[in-house]
Amino acid sequence: MSPLKPNAFGLSLGLSLAILSLLCWLAVLLFPQAPLAHVWLGLFSTSPASSLSGGIVATLLSLILGWLTAFLMAHIYNRLVISGA
Repeated sequence: MSPLKPNAFGLSLGLSLAILSLLCWLAVLLFPQAPLAHVWLGLFSTSPASSLSGGIVATLLSLILGWLTAFLMAHIYNRLVISGA
């Protein structure tokens, strides 16, 4: 079994979360009266969800934290595979 590449795995999750965060922020801007839950944006910023700073912070932190999470997961997974767990 080939090992996971931590950077590629990290980028795939980080970019996926950043795109989803961006889409959520755009939904807030385009449909402000829609009864959508935008809790994801509030996880990363105290700014209003419809503000530019709130959207940018949420998108960037989604990218960074997604990359870090998947990077660590890939390293841990590769160690577990090597150890035969």
